[in-house]
Amino acid sequence: MCSAVAELAAIGFDLPKDSFTNLMKLGPHLLAPTGSDLGRYGEEGTVFAGYHNDINFLTIHYKSKFPGLSIWLRNGEKLEVKVPDGCLLIQAGKQVCNKAIINSFRVF
Repeated sequence: MCSAVAELAAIGFDLPKDSFTNLMKLGPHLLAPTGSDLGRYGEEGTVFAGYHNDINFLTIHYKSKFPGLSIWLRNGEKLEVKVPDGCLLIQAGKQVCNKAIINSFRVF
């Protein structure tokens, strides 16, 4: 899944199809579901992952049973994200959002 998304991202940035997947081959990958023990930490209002930036290349979210995934629009407005049944949300991390990094791929 991630390789297919990476190839599509490269095409979208007008780069060779394998620009990102070649870099991913030896890179660290993290599978980090925010799985939590709701029996122990299930009080309403408990924060499991506060405001943060995803620094890596891509984050893929699936539908959660619990609310709390939010994004902030460019104007600073906070918006709750709801992933529809059967869908995934693909979030670009800081490595993609940083234009200087994208431009550095053009040397390959």
